[in-house]
Amino acid sequence: MGNLMDIGKIPSLKRLVYDNLKERIISGELKPGTRLREEDLSVEMNISRAPIREAFNMLERDGFTVIVPRKGAVLAEATEEERDYIWEMRAILEPYAAVKSMSLISDEKIAKLENDLKKVLENPDDLKLYMDSDIELHEMLFQNLENHFMKDTLENMRAHSLRMRWAVENRHPGIRSDIEFESTKEHLQILDALKRKDEKAVYQTVYDHLINSRERIFPSAGQNLKKE
Repeated sequence: MGNLMDIGKIPSLKRLVYDNLKERIISGELKPGTRLREEDLSVEMNISRAPIREAFNMLERDGFTVIVPRKGAVLAEATEEERDYIWEMRAILEPYAAVKSMSLISDEKIAKLENDLKKVLENPDDLKLYMDSDIELHEMLFQNLENHFMKDTLENMRAHSLRMRWAVENRHPGIRSDIEFESTKEHLQILDALKRKDEKAVYQTVYDHLINSRERIFPSAGQNLKKE
């Protein structure tokens, strides 16, 4: 019996297609307004059109595509209103999730990420190192949550915010180094609060980081998220 494959741990084909397309959307490889064609993706991925169609439905459910009559699945444009909603949701949920996750994050994981973040500061031109550390830090704040509703919501909000962020940074690469430096310093402050198991500091450093990152990416657009 020990040699039996755990089928429950194998992602479905539609999930693999969904994850592939979502990653390409977030990275900017697939641009807003792009039409996703079942037949083209079927040839590209060497699979039938059924799981692709199901993946399209999942992408629409999560707000990455819209179904347009006679066109099918089209990558959604990110509006300013949606941008405001996403950062508002993150500012409400992510600091709370970080506090709830605090006891579930190992000292070893914190130490490893702290070391990676210091490497980012030493290697400002290593974009991949920065992106990986940024994703790891924020996922760490909610990936161990038992509340799967909150976890799923934050995962979706995080994906949308990354998509919007990379779009801005790709259009204006000159702002990237400043964003990278300031963001990494704030990530280290979050880790310091986590190491000290200080709930108030964890909540505040995560909240402040979200507000600051909003301001850095979309100048003067984050005022409505600040506390009175």
